[in-house]
Parts: sequence; structure tokens; C-alpha cells
Amino acid sequence: MDHGQFFILSIIIVIFGARIIRDHLRFKQVQPREDPQYQARMDTLEQRVRTLERIVTDKGYDLKREFEKL
Repeated sequence: MDHGQFFILSIIIVIFGARIIRDHLRFKQVQPREDPQYQARMDTLEQRVRTLERIVTDKGYDLKREFEKL
């Protein structure tokens, strides 16, 4: 293998290594944090989803009256 081929192979390895590291760091940032504010926000959103599910699935439910209460 001459120096030109070795140089090109080195560049390819560096590029793929940089992409792997970049993707790993992005994935790390996306994962949920163990932050109390984050958990409180998640709890609030879960409660809102439960309310919406109840509105949608309850038969004989007066939507207009319930939306006015909200």
C-alpha cells in the first residue's frame, strides 16, 4: 500500500469515526433527564392525556359541557 492509498483510507476512517461520535453525543442528549422539573412536566402531560382519553372514549359524554369546564 503506497502513501496515497494510506492517506485516503485514514481520511475515511476519521470521517466515519467522527460521525459515530457525533451520533452518540446526539443520542445522549435526547435521552430523558432525571430532572424533577422534567418529571413534573411529564406527569402534567400524562394527566392531560388521561383527560382527553376519557373525553373521547366515554359514551354519552357531553363534549361541549366538558370543554367549557376545562
